[in-house]
Amino acid sequence: MQQAKSEETRARGPKAITRVLDLLALLAGKQDGMSLAELSVVMTVPKSTFIDTLRGLCDMHYLSCQEGRYRLGPAAYHFASRIVRHWSAPELIRALVKQLASETRESVGFAIADWEIGQAIYTEASNSPQPVRYAMQAGLRAPLYASAAGRVLMAFASPEQVEEYLARAHLRKLTDSTRTDPDVIRAGLAAIREQGYCASFGEMLSDTAALAVPVMGPDGDLLGALMLAAPLDRMKQNFERLLNATVEAGRHASAGS
Repeated sequence: MQQAKSEETRARGPKAITRVLDLLALLAGKQDGMSLAELSVVMTVPKSTFIDTLRGLCDMHYLSCQEGRYRLGPAAYHFASRIVRHWSAPELIRALVKQLASETRESVGFAIADWEIGQAIYTEASNSPQPVRYAMQAGLRAPLYASAAGRVLMAFASPEQVEEYLARAHLRKLTDSTRTDPDVIRAGLAAIREQGYCASFGEMLSDTAALAVPVMGPDGDLLGALMLAAPLDRMKQNFERLLNATVEAGRHASAGS
C-alpha cells in the first residue's frame, strides 16, 4: 500500500508535470501529430505508462486524437494565446538583465539595432558592483560590426539588411583586434548563428570582453541582444561560467523557452 502511494505521488510530482510540458512542446512542432509509438520513443516513456496521460489530456482537450495520431487540442491553443497576450518583453527583459548582473556580478545590458546609424543601442542596463567593471548604461551605443551585441543583432537579421549595412558602413579599427574585413565579419556571423552566442575579446575596447546572445519574441523574430561585459582578464578566468549564465538568461528571455 505504501509503495502504491509512493508511485502515485511521483506520478503527480514535478517529473510528471515536466513530461506533460515536454509533450506539449513536442507536439507544438508537429502539424501532422504523432502516434503513441512515436511519442513513446521520442520521450523515452513506455506506451503502457504514457497512455493514461494522453487520455487525460484528451479529456481536458489539451490534446486531440484522430486516426491514432495525437495533436494539440483547443485548450492548448487557448492557453498559449493567454500566455502570449500577457507576455511583456520589456518587463521580462528588465528583470533578467538585473538577475544576470546580480548572479554574475558583471555588467549586463540589452540592445536593439538602429540600422540607419549602424549602432546597437542599449535600452536596459545593470552595472557590476565590482570596482573594476565595464560601465553600462541605458542609451549607450556601440557599432554593430565591432560589438558583441551588435554582431548578434547582425547575425539574426535578414541577409539583405546586413549586406546593405556592410556596403555603407565605415569599418574602422577601434583596437588591434577589431574585425574590419567584410568577409571575416560574414564568417563570424555564420559562426554566431551556429553556436548561438558571440564572444568578443578586446575588439571594441582593448581591455574589455563581452558575451552576447539573441532574445527572440513569441513569433520567432529577434527582439534584441542580451550582453554581459567584463574586464578582459576576468572574462578569460571565468569564461565558461559567464557564458553558461548568459546563454541560460537568453533562453529564459526568449518567448517559448
